[in-house]
Amino acid sequence: MAEPDSHETLARTSEYEVTSVQRGAFTVISLRGRFNDALLELLQKQVFLQLRSLALDASALSGMTMSLARAVLYASQTLRSQGHSFALLNPPDALRSFMKLLGMDHKLPVLLSESQLPVKPADVPAVSDRLDRELQQIKRDLESNALWQFTDREFSWLCPFCAALQDLVKIASRVSVAQPAVEKVWRHLHDDCLSYSPQQPRYAARPDLEARIRDSNQRKLDAARGHVAELQTKVLKLEERTHRMDTLEKGVKIAASRQRKLLPIRAPEVPGCEISYTYRPAEEVSGDFYDFVELADGRVAFVIGDVSGHGIEAGILMGMTKKVLSIRLSELGDPVAAVKKTNADIVKDMDRSSFVTAAALIYDPAARTLTCARAGHNPPILYSPSRGDSFRRLETGGLMIGMAAPSIFDAQLTGETVDVQPGDLLLLYTDGLEEGKNKAGEEFGVARILPVLRAEHSKPGPYLLGALFYEFDRFAGGLPLEDDLTAVCVKFKG
Repeated sequence: MAEPDSHETLARTSEYEVTSVQRGAFTVISLRGRFNDALLELLQKQVFLQLRSLALDASALSGMTMSLARAVLYASQTLRSQGHSFALLNPPDALRSFMKLLGMDHKLPVLLSESQLPVKPADVPAVSDRLDRELQQIKRDLESNALWQFTDREFSWLCPFCAALQDLVKIASRVSVAQPAVEKVWRHLHDDCLSYSPQQPRYAARPDLEARIRDSNQRKLDAARGHVAELQTKVLKLEERTHRMDTLEKGVKIAASRQRKLLPIRAPEVPGCEISYTYRPAEEVSGDFYDFVELADGRVAFVIGDVSGHGIEAGILMGMTKKVLSIRLSELGDPVAAVKKTNADIVKDMDRSSFVTAAALIYDPAARTLTCARAGHNPPILYSPSRGDSFRRLETGGLMIGMAAPSIFDAQLTGETVDVQPGDLLLLYTDGLEEGKNKAGEEFGVARILPVLRAEHSKPGPYLLGALFYEFDRFAGGLPLEDDLTAVCVKFKG
C-alpha cells in the first residue's frame, strides 16, 4: 500500500500560511490567510520557480490583488514553455475576476478538486475543457430540464438522481443559474451522488421527487413554526419580567440594544490621553470589535480585532473573542500573555476556516510606555511629530488567533514595548480601512493614511478620525462598504 502524501509547510506568518503536498506528478500549493507583498515575493522567488507541474489552491486566501493574477499568469506560461503544466484548483471569485480582466479566464486550466488532477500533466487542458463542457451541460439542464428544477421553499436543490436535497445548493432562478451553484451541483454529482452515472444517467421517478419536495417543505415549515413559537414564548416571558413591553417591536429593540452593548459606548477617561474611535459596520452584524480595559495602577488596554467572514457566525465569534480577551487582560495585565491565553481558550472551538486578528496594547502612564501584542492584525501606527516627524508601525507579533494550537501559537507570538512622548499619536484600525477599494480596484492603503495623520495630528481625535474617513469615502467614490471599518485614535498629552 502506498504511503499517504504528507503536507509540508513552506511558510507560516501572522498573515498567511503556504503548504504543499505531492499529488502524483503535481505539487499542490495551498494558500491560506491574507495576501500581501511578502507572500507574492515568496511565490515568485520560491514556489513558482519549481521546475515541476503545479496546482494552486487559493480558495482560502483573502485580500488578493491584480499582482497575484499577473504572477500566476507568468508562472503558468513559464512552466508550459518548459514542458510542465499549471492548474488552478477551485479559484475564488476574486482571482477569477482578475484573470478575466487579463483576458485569461478561459486560457488557464481550472479544476474543482485535487481528484481531477490527471496522471499525465499534459492532460490538464483536456480535463479542464471537459469540466467546462460538463458545467455548461449542467447549467443547461438546470435551466431547461424539468427534472433538474425541483427546489423547496428555501430554494434548496433536489438531485434528480439520488433524490437527496442539497441545502448548500441554492437555486432561486431557473432562467439564469449562477456559476457557483452550477459548480456545487457538479461536486455533488461527481463526489457524493451514488446514483449518478455520466454515461447512463438514471433519474429518480418524478412522483418520488415531488414527494421529497413536499416532505422538505412541510419539515421546514414545521421548523419555522416551531422557531416562531419559541420566539413568542421568549417574548411573553420577557414581557412578564419587565412589565413594560407592550409589543414585540419593543422586545426587538431591547434585544438590539443589548447586542450593541457588546462594544463600549464611550472611551474611558485616562489622564494624559485623549481616546477617540469610529465604528462603521458593513452589515447589521459586524466582525470588527474594539475595547478599552482599565487595569490596576492606572494602566489601560486598547484592543482592536477582526473576525474572518461576515454575518451571524462572525458576530458570535466576535463577541466570544472580545469577552475572553478582556477577561484575560484584566486577569494577567500583560498583552502577550493575555493573547496567548485567549488563543488557548477558543482555538478548540474554531474550525480551520475561521480565525481572528487582534492587537492588544497596554499603556502605562507612569512609565509612559506602550506594550503591544499583535496577533496577525494590521500593525498599529505610532506617529511622533516631536521625533523627526516619524511614523512607526508596531509590526512585531504572531499568528492569528485560532490559526494554530498553543504550542505553535505561543512560540510565534512576541511583544513590543515603545516609549511615548507628549504629542505622539497612536492609530489602531481594521483591514477594512487599509484594503478598501475604489472603482478602479485600487486599495486605500497605508500611504493614504499617513498624510492625514501628519496634517491633522494637532486637531482633536474625533476631528482627525472624521478627516481620515472623509478621505476614505472620497477615495471609495460612493461604493458600498465591502468590509467593516473601525479605528481607534489615542493622543498622548503632556
